[in-house]
Amino acid sequence: MSEHIFLEDVGKPYSSSPIGDARLWEVPDLRKDSSIPPFIYVIESEIGQNFLLGREICGRPKFNMIRYLAKAFVQLFFEKLSGKRLSQYLILRGAYPFDLQCAFGSAPPYDIQLLPTCFIKLQKTLNKEKTDWEIEGGDFIGKYQGDCWLVPETAIASGSTVAFFLKNAFKHHLPKQVYVFTTCGSLEGVQRIYRECLLAGVELIPVFSQCLFEVSKVGNLPDLPLTDLPILNPGSITTKAFYEKAVGRYQGTRMCSAGNVTESLDDPFQYSIHTLWEMQILGMDPKKENWEAWTADVRQEKFRKKVADFNTGLHDYFRETWGVKKTD
Repeated sequence: MSEHIFLEDVGKPYSSSPIGDARLWEVPDLRKDSSIPPFIYVIESEIGQNFLLGREICGRPKFNMIRYLAKAFVQLFFEKLSGKRLSQYLILRGAYPFDLQCAFGSAPPYDIQLLPTCFIKLQKTLNKEKTDWEIEGGDFIGKYQGDCWLVPETAIASGSTVAFFLKNAFKHHLPKQVYVFTTCGSLEGVQRIYRECLLAGVELIPVFSQCLFEVSKVGNLPDLPLTDLPILNPGSITTKAFYEKAVGRYQGTRMCSAGNVTESLDDPFQYSIHTLWEMQILGMDPKKENWEAWTADVRQEKFRKKVADFNTGLHDYFRETWGVKKTD
């Protein structure tokens, strides 16, 4: 078995944010693989770590985390982007909390003018074989423009959504560069996106937060291929210190670090139930979980009833830890 590769083995510190709360790593020529962009960037920050270790966080607190991460991304890349004709493309619904508009507003010229932004709605469905995702076109609001495109996406697993968008968008306007920013993204997803950029002759600059994930071919929950992003997958690359934190937080299991981000914002209770279900499937010990850190109070009687209605076996798995007596 080969040794695990860490970010320190393949990258080098590149820059830091003005107040030192985030550090940028540059990863050149990863694996000497031509299917991977020649330069990949990884932002290391405390908020990025908390986001990936915080499967229990949902709703407004998670939304605020993503907004804060957007500021860190812009701070570290503003100088590189300065002077370029920028245009932002938000693929809804997943990208809306990661909108860079506010983050750009603290420096000229965006303290006066708005960052040009387009909105795209796409439909993603599981293919018949249940092995990958198929994308269908939807509504587009805005104008294809700019030499440098910014595509923020909270989670990139298979990469199918962003790749589909770029393939079709390049038919209308061809930028020189595309920056893809993601709070939780996979190398496999970026490879799919990079193929479209190579075909069009467009430079791709992928920027990750905290970890270059290896996406799981089969998800922990049923019928979810190419969606899980566990830090402990053998091909995931992060710093050694953060890897060790993840081992402790997720009890050595390949727990997905993101879950369904859209669900976590729109339906915190259902998201929390799915998080509990994944913990049960992976055999995580409920007694080692910090229940005080959960956004949704899963120990409340109202919530416990929702869990029991969803799956009685799931309720029984956590019953003792939650202090619920067994009834005949």
